[in-house]
Amino acid sequence: MEMAQIELYDITAVELVDSLPLVRRADPHNLHFFDGAFDFAFTAHLDDALFPWRVVEGMERAVRRGRFCVVAVDECGGDDVREIARLFLKSKLVDVANVTLEGSKKTMPPKANPVEEE
Repeated sequence: MEMAQIELYDITAVELVDSLPLVRRADPHNLHFFDGAFDFAFTAHLDDALFPWRVVEGMERAVRRGRFCVVAVDECGGDDVREIARLFLKSKLVDVANVTLEGSKKTMPPKANPVEEE
């Protein structure tokens, strides 16, 4: 519903359990979507993932080149941000910001653009 407030209407959300109509059951470690299916991927649960690199790998694969992957984690500093950014093998770091998300302070590293292949 919050996405609709910023005029995003065609949304596919995934979680380990269904929460219809907006959220379909899927394993974030193994996303079953076509390559480049989305303009935007977001997670606020990377720090809960068993294999964070697999979640990031799936996000990068499912997002079109030149579009965005966004991650929100508990508030952290430079070394932690760099560690998270290193998970993104096919993207470049665009921005890092401290925000409040659902009442919790979060750091949003990285907003990453998939790198264009040469």
